Amino acid sequence: MIIGVVAVSLGTGIFVGWVLAMFMASTAMSYSQERMQRKVRYWQAEAARARTRARAERHARLALGEGGFPSDADDWKQAG
Repeated sequence: MIIGVVAVSLGTGIFVGWVLAMFMASTAMSYSQERMQRKVRYWQAEAARARTRARAERHARLALGEGGFPSDADDWKQAG
């Protein structure tokens, strides 16, 4: 009788320990994934801001005539 109670208690303890370990592992993985997603969203937003900033600077340079593109003014001059 005592051996049966010890065996059931041991089995129950092992099962509860396994369930708690799986719960803790899934919690840790979920936290890690959420943290990584926040980092990805942050860097995606940074990249978008950098692209917008570069585009605005490029448009400003072009508007001021300092752009990296060659001037077409010589093409429009009249001969003669």
